[in-house]
Amino acid sequence: MGSERSIIAFFETDEAHLLKEAAFLRTLAETLPTESTMLYDLTFHATFAKRIFEIIKREGPQTQGFDRMQHSFTESVEKIRGILRNVQEANGLDSTEFTDATPQARARLTRLIEDLALLKNWLNAHEIK
Repeated sequence: MGSERSIIAFFETDEAHLLKEAAFLRTLAETLPTESTMLYDLTFHATFAKRIFEIIKREGPQTQGFDRMQHSFTESVEKIRGILRNVQEANGLDSTEFTDATPQARARLTRLIEDLALLKNWLNAHEIK
């Protein structure tokens, strides 16, 4: 079984029912090979951004290193936006609903980040790189 087929298997799991941007994520997974650097970077930065955001929410601005965490979070989100733009240019997959500078796009990007982190955790659990 090829790795592309393996990643598509994710969408048939119980975890997939938690996805908020399932249609786009599935299209993205079908567009990029599992071994793709772009897919790896998307899931890596999404997982990192999600974890940092959870710490920021839990600990609040009074925590030591808050400014650095906030900067790291913003940097990861911008990397994700950049990768989505690159995917759009290279593969024609329209990602403007996630990369535009609107409140709606930011909200959708946040949901996509959560989905990408869920996918990364599934890939790691199933040792699909």
